[in-house]
Amino acid sequence: MPPALDQTPPAPRCGNGNLFQTGTPIVPGVCHGRCLILAGDEALRETRLVRTDDLAGEERRLQEAVACVRESLRTGARQVQEVLTEVDENIFAMYESLLEDPSLLDRIGKYLKEGLTLPSALAQASASFQEDFQRLQDQYLRERLLDVQDVLLRLMDAARNASRGSLPQQGLPQEEDTPIVLVARELFPSQFLSAPLQRVRGIVCETGGPTSHSAILARALRIPMLVDVPAIQEQVTTQDTLLVDCRAGLCYINPSRELLEQYQLALQTSRGENAQPDALPPVDDAPATLDGATVHLRGNITLFSEMPALHAAGIREVGLYRTEFMFLIRNAMPDEETQCRVLRRLVEGSCGADVVIRALDIGGDKPLSYIQWDDELNPSLGWRGLRFLLTNPDFTRVHLRAILRSCPSGRVKLLFPMVSDMGDLLRIKGLVQEAVDSLKADGLPFGVPPLGMMLETPSAALALERLLPQVDFVSIGTNDLVQYLFAVDRGNSRVAQWYQQCHPIVLRLLGDIRRTVEKFPGKDLEICGEMAGNATIFPALLGAGLRNFSMNPAAIPAIRDQVRELNLSECQKLYQNICGTDTAEEAQRLLKEFSR
Repeated sequence: MPPALDQTPPAPRCGNGNLFQTGTPIVPGVCHGRCLILAGDEALRETRLVRTDDLAGEERRLQEAVACVRESLRTGARQVQEVLTEVDENIFAMYESLLEDPSLLDRIGKYLKEGLTLPSALAQASASFQEDFQRLQDQYLRERLLDVQDVLLRLMDAARNASRGSLPQQGLPQEEDTPIVLVARELFPSQFLSAPLQRVRGIVCETGGPTSHSAILARALRIPMLVDVPAIQEQVTTQDTLLVDCRAGLCYINPSRELLEQYQLALQTSRGENAQPDALPPVDDAPATLDGATVHLRGNITLFSEMPALHAAGIREVGLYRTEFMFLIRNAMPDEETQCRVLRRLVEGSCGADVVIRALDIGGDKPLSYIQWDDELNPSLGWRGLRFLLTNPDFTRVHLRAILRSCPSGRVKLLFPMVSDMGDLLRIKGLVQEAVDSLKADGLPFGVPPLGMMLETPSAALALERLLPQVDFVSIGTNDLVQYLFAVDRGNSRVAQWYQQCHPIVLRLLGDIRRTVEKFPGKDLEICGEMAGNATIFPALLGAGLRNFSMNPAAIPAIRDQVRELNLSECQKLYQNICGTDTAEEAQRLLKEFSR
């Protein structure tokens, strides 16, 4: 008989009797640890109120939850200083001050006195604060609701974990070295950052995707992450353990000793992959093909924390540093000093190698919560990238000043996203000059880096010969270029079949771009989109004449090995054969035959 609609479906069993659930791997690896269950924002929208006669007990639970959250905030601040430069540790101090705010505690206490349990009181307090904040005229004060909700959610986490078993109030095992697995419906970055990261071995969520903030953090810290795991929160408590296999997309609940023994080698290997090397491996960023063609490899990173993984892969140069995460992770725009601190540490950590800093690229699928973003019918065609920067010149001058001030710390290049035409380039270069003039007037040390444009729009590709005299280098962003070339939303599964990176039209265009850039000696050309790290397409890119590639650090070892097994002459022939076809299916067939 199927479960009732209000019941959680039981986890299925595999042949050896172990309970398991399936999911979608986001970050590879295998891990095992005790559950730490984190509440989602739906917990603060709870409408079913639970009552109790134990007022003293609930008030004691509140005090314990406050103490727990206070300690987790201090833990988060310490971790941010050590590993997550892009996150401002001052935000934790702000949360701690909110945690001690009498108006917040009095509001929760009021509902406790009305006979509600602590979780119900927190939900009621959240609803009442929302009503109060909506009446405010001051936009800044209204935006502080996000901070209040964050603190209430942290208290909810502490209260729920304390009630789910015999663990201490934090919901964490007593032993400081006991590994844990975070379990959430949707993991919020603030929850992630407050967890004891040195003990977090894995993450299991009911929802989420590869571009979420928490996925970016997990990938940077190399913590295995599994999403789309149905009803996992209802099936575990803080007394349970999880074995997470992000290779097979499986999550075992309370795995047997026999199953753990089967996974012993995989667990040891995964922990070894996450360990940081004691010394930097030698640089190995210029492999050559069998017939002597040199290829240059660089890394795409989002967080400073990814630098060790890049260095472990034998790469020093950063071909693309995405600045947006330090903006996305906050509830307010970071000031110039904060941006400068983050960027300076990044540049200093590059060991003297080039760092390409992309100016803020937000909008589309990356809106900022603290910017008024009107509903857009076509966000990918809307207020994003350079368009945001050019329509916010005051912000952009501050952003550019921070980037220019990082230049004395190393070898910086500045890359502008979503350039459409000459007008875009001239306007942004004008703002760069204004930033230079203001820094001179302030007497602050700075540098003027080489300027580059991301080639992502068909209009820029068509105008490339006229645009090149205005820039020092070009970086091809294939993700958006393919999207705009075929007028297809790459995030829409209904039209996914039309988003075709290996289409002969794409490869012909890449060859045309390379030939145009070659007319201008000294202008560098790089490809930094997903295609750069795609082993199937890579031989055709070599055949198109591309030699500089920037990709996710995890893709570098396989691509480097592949380069050393290829003949450039054969890649050129493959490219010509693909250019002679008309459909993506024909191109894919040629690529598959070549790989065999």
